[in-house]
Amino acid sequence: MKRSNKTYVGLILAGAMSFSFAAEAANYNFTAQGNQPVQTQQGNQGVPQLEKDLLGPYAEINKIAATDLREAYIMLLQSVRDRQDSFTDAEWNKVQAIMKKLDARRKVVSNELGNDDKAKIKLLQGELRALETKKDIKD
Repeated sequence: MKRSNKTYVGLILAGAMSFSFAAEAANYNFTAQGNQPVQTQQGNQGVPQLEKDLLGPYAEINKIAATDLREAYIMLLQSVRDRQDSFTDAEWNKVQAIMKKLDARRKVVSNELGNDDKAKIKLLQGELRALETKKDIKD
């Protein structure tokens, strides 16, 4: 069976997009944080209650090892999914602040992260933003 040029263009486009995604995930740099220093926390006392509730064992963000960072993002996303309907705007702002702290930590340990972790973290970030956008649309 003869394939049309349209079929080949579609295959090439799909391949290029998947390569682009993989390359971007491997070289992803979070620039919204800029050159601001990462805030340090002293023990668990300086950690706000919402961070403790959403991140559980990963509440001390500056101590999260590169091997556990992906799990911290997953924990945050699961916690937000469970509570998203009850969050106020102020709590969503706090969730964004927590996300920025995690992103700053990711930037610090990025050379220790594998490509799979980088890609998964990027997807988790997108899903978290989608949950917040969903809330904004409902309002």
